[in-house]
Amino acid sequence: MKRMKHLIGTTLAVIVILSSMNIMQVQAATHLASTVSTADATASIQQVNSILLDDINALRTQNNLPALTQDLTLNSYAAIRAQEAATTWSHTRPDGTQGCNLISADKYRGENLSYVTYSEFGFTEAEQAEAASIMYDALAASPGHYANMVNAAYTQIGIYTYTTQTESGVKLTVAYMFSN
Repeated sequence: MKRMKHLIGTTLAVIVILSSMNIMQVQAATHLASTVSTADATASIQQVNSILLDDINALRTQNNLPALTQDLTLNSYAAIRAQEAATTWSHTRPDGTQGCNLISADKYRGENLSYVTYSEFGFTEAEQAEAASIMYDALAASPGHYANMVNAAYTQIGIYTYTTQTESGVKLTVAYMFSN
């Protein structure tokens, strides 16, 4: 595998979150990053998922709700949806069905999608923490996304971050699959 190095400088992040109710776009502050290989980035991007889960569960605790537990099946659905949404930004899948339809119809089910694009991104812990914070804050400020995060019927979650290199820079697309 060819390892590529990127020298990172000041970057501007743009985040977009999507719910079935609305689309929201927020510009984030600039920051300084460091040098990292893209091969290392794939292994370390899981920090974004962990921070997002912790933030969602902290919100649920504030609302007297039990924490969501990660579910491997929901994680696999989130991986599918994050990759699809990175290409086609929609809750509608390439086959025409809704993303949450991956979850059995006899369960409660919901989907949030978000992404952030950085002109340059080094995948450092600090950058991942910032990206997760930006996406979480935008989700919490959106009524539709907030409703999914604090829905008492949900007991499980799958979270997956898919990274792609675009003409605009490095895009982190996150899918959140909620169920019981």
